[in-house]
Formats: sequence, structure tokens, C-alpha cells
Amino acid sequence: MLQSVSPRNDLPPEPSASEASAPPTAKGVLAPFAIAAFRIIWIANLFANLGTWAQSVAAAWVVTAAHASPLMVAMIQVASALPLVLLSIVSGVLADNHDRRKIMLVGLVFEMSGAIFLTAIAFLGYLDPVLLIISILWITIGSSITIPAWQAAVGEQVPAPLVGNAVLLNSVNYNVARAVGPALGGLLLSAIGPAWVFLFNTLCYLGLIWAIWQWRRPVPEHQLPPEHIFEGVIAALRFTQYSSVTRLVMLRSAAFGLSASAIWALLPLLAHRNPDGNASVYGYMLGALGIGAIIGSALVNKLRQQVGTSRLISFSGATLALMMMVTGTVDSLWVLFAALLISGSCWIAALASYNSAVQILVPDWVKARALALYQTALYGGLAVGSFLWGHLAETMGVKGALLAAGCLMLASAILLYNSRLPELDASNIAHAPATRPGEPTFVFNPERGAVLVTIEYRIPAERTREFVKAVKALRRLRLRNGAERWALYRDVGDQELWQEILVVDNWLQHLRMLDRLTIADKTILDNVICLHQGDAPPRVRHGVSYESGNYEAPSA
Repeated sequence: MLQSVSPRNDLPPEPSASEASAPPTAKGVLAPFAIAAFRIIWIANLFANLGTWAQSVAAAWVVTAAHASPLMVAMIQVASALPLVLLSIVSGVLADNHDRRKIMLVGLVFEMSGAIFLTAIAFLGYLDPVLLIISILWITIGSSITIPAWQAAVGEQVPAPLVGNAVLLNSVNYNVARAVGPALGGLLLSAIGPAWVFLFNTLCYLGLIWAIWQWRRPVPEHQLPPEHIFEGVIAALRFTQYSSVTRLVMLRSAAFGLSASAIWALLPLLAHRNPDGNASVYGYMLGALGIGAIIGSALVNKLRQQVGTSRLISFSGATLALMMMVTGTVDSLWVLFAALLISGSCWIAALASYNSAVQILVPDWVKARALALYQTALYGGLAVGSFLWGHLAETMGVKGALLAAGCLMLASAILLYNSRLPELDASNIAHAPATRPGEPTFVFNPERGAVLVTIEYRIPAERTREFVKAVKALRRLRLRNGAERWALYRDVGDQELWQEILVVDNWLQHLRMLDRLTIADKTILDNVICLHQGDAPPRVRHGVSYESGNYEAPSA
């Protein structure tokens, strides 16, 4: 637990299976395609995304053509986001503790069952706005199971140096489908009707399920029992409370989603009420957003290197705000298409930066949960924003609501400009080995009763200020990795003697804390330990609560 550490000495010397499978000459954004598993899943996911976007066009148009209220139209976006807000963290706990591939398969099968139900009621003639929204809610529940595992599994498909490029390629995939899928959906909708569009989406799920099913890789071994759901959620919330990266990503993505949701929620109405609008025009508008996103994907890495991650996010938000104002003031389709192209580029630049920050800067033990919390913040903003802008569209019109959303986006981009994310570097989150405490000398329940850890340091008086400064980072580390309470005390009789005291929920959680250490964490420990004076290392003591054992007298 208190050993000195360095990346050269403590990083695993042998590459993982996925690293070994990558050709050594693979470079650039397209390098992940050299890995067969990633390539096959990417292609299958492209068809699945095509089906999803085609379905979204048909669903939005069915509700709009039924002369539903703007609020009912916006409820489609609410149904598409609400389960991701409520259930993603639970799915994240499962994905961090179990086989992510199996969780993805369960989620995809559940999604497909919802798509089958939607297709059936459409062919039987029972489709109405309420049943449509229920079906979309059903499908999105499956997505809330799939997405945290899907996002976190990128690191199992490609080696660590290629994760950033893999995330970007997955964004390109999504936005290629966004460019082509809506146009395809619009064409199918006008040619053969919504039921066949829903059937097309159902069939697209089959290819992705097959690709995930045939994907085989070494399953990461967990040396400790998996966390319970409630325990895993608490661990994720503790980590987030003391992780500036996760908190900042959640804050900025929620603000971004709240404003940007106006485009997705009100675009069907904007197309329908345009003098030249029809189902195909709505598909083309979504296609313009998708093409813009593809263009933006090609520029994200270069722009990120030039201006930094945080400035790129702020610049994208401000530009998107201006484009939303344009869409709220003009009727010319050519101007609208140009504004939507730029909007799509800004959308992908912001979201790819958020996603990459969590993927690259958060350790693997909590990655799925951190991604789930990011998705919760983003889709929470989208859900609340969709409801808000749909409600405002009823009172101030579609264009007025878009103008208001653009002003809010511009204000949030300015206010959050100085909230800076670290630049992306994955080297510090590699797992670092830690020395476990010795076996207990008596029997107790490792899942019951708190654990008290006391660490004694001897710090020369002249280095007191330096020590107190160093332990501030140590406090955040302990609390982020699972400590319930932390304190530092100085002996009144010996001014050079200090005691670090932390309380952990139970013995098993204490072992998990040690198992969660990263290179960055061990560096923080090194900075503190190097200030310790003496021939022996700092003395560590462990105590367990009396509640962990059974001390009742045996019955006569």
C-alpha cells in the first residue's frame, strides 16, 4: 500500500490481448479498424444506427401528422432520454462488475423486443401517439442497459493508445447514420409507410446482436466479489464527488443538453411548418445535421490539439447558439441546411470531447459508472430541455423557442468558459499494484462492520507546511476511492508525529480501495511518503468494528 511507484517499474511489462492484436504499424484516426473485433462491431453498429435514425424520423412524423400538440411531439425526446437518466447508473454498476459483453447482449435483445412490438402495432393499425411513445420508452430502457457497458467496452476492443480514436470513430459511425438514416427514413416513409420503417429497424438489430455474440476476448478477472447495486452506486457517487473531471463533464454536458435539445425536439415542427416542408425535408434536415457531424469528426482531434479540450467545447457551444438563433429567424431551406451543417459539427465536437475525457481520464474500475453519470447528465438536460422547449413552443412559437434556446446556450458557454478540463492523457490511470494487508488473526465478516486504518508519519518540523499541502491531494484520493471519512491529526506531545485516519465501510471495501489504485494515485502516495523521516516506512494499523464479528455467548 505504501510502496514507491513509477510507470517504468510498476506498469505491466506485457501487453494485453487487445494490444497484442493491434498491428504495430497502425497509426492515425483509422488505426482501430486494423483490429477485427472493432471493425466487425463498428460495421454492424452502423446498420443498427441507420435503423434507429430511420425509425426516429418515422416516429416523429407519425406524431406530427396526427396533429398532436408540440408538447406531445417533444415527449418523443423525453421518452428517448428519461430511462437513460434513471437507469444508466444501475447499468454502470453491473458493467463495472460483470462481463460487459453479456450485459450488452441483454440490453440489445430488450431493445429489439420493443422494436418488434412497435412494428406489430403499426402493421395491425393500432399505432397512435401514446402507444408510439410507450414503444420508444420500451426501446430506450434497453438502451439504458446497453450504453454504459457499450461505452466502457471500447477499451476491451482496442488497446489503450487507440481508445481516443475508437471513441471518435464510434462518433463518426453514429453521425454517418444520422446523415444517411433520416434521409433513408424519409424516403421509406413517403414510399411505403411507417410500419415498414419500423420493420427495417427491427431487422437491423439482428446484425449487431450477431457481432457482439461472436466477439470473443479475455474477460477481465475480478479478484474480489462484485459490488452490490446500492454499494456500487454509492462508490460511484463518492468518486464523482471528489473527481473534478467527472463533475465538470456532468455540469457542462447537462447545460449543453438543456439548450441543444431544442434542435432535436422542435426540428419536426420546424420542417412541418416551413412553407416547403414535408417528410422528406425533415429527413434532409436531420441528414444535414449528420453530415455536419461527420465533417466535425474529421476536425475534432486537430482543433483539440490547437485550442485545447475546454476551449473547443466553449467555442462549439457558442457557435451552436448562433446557429440555433439563425434557424429561429429564417425560412429559407438553403440557409437552414447551412446552419444545420454547422450545428452538427458543433454538436459532435462537444460530445466527442466529453466522451473522450471520461474514457481517457477515468480509471477502469469506475469507467462504466462515470460514463453512465455523464450520460445521465446529458440526457437529463435533453429530457428537461425537450419538455421545456416543447412547452414554450406552444406559447411563443417554434421560432421563438429556438431563439430562447440559442440565448441560453450562449450564456452557458460564456459562464462555463473558465471551467477547464485536463488535457487527455491516459498514462496516469493505468492500474498500479498495491500491497494488501496481512491476513487477519481472527475470523470476522468482511462485509460487515467498519474498518479503521491508521497510518503514522514522522515529518520533520521544517517540512510541515509541505506535508500539509501534500496530504490535501491524499485526502481527495482516499475519499474518491472509497473511504467514508478521513482525518489528519498531529500528536500534542511529539510535534513530528502525524496520524492519518480513514474509515471504510467494511473490510471488503478496504481491499477494493487498494485494488483501485492507479499510477496517479501512487504518485500522490509517493509525494507524501517521501516526506516521512525514519528507517522504517510509515506504520499502518487496521482495526475492525466489533459489529463484524459474532460475540454472543453460546447457548447452554
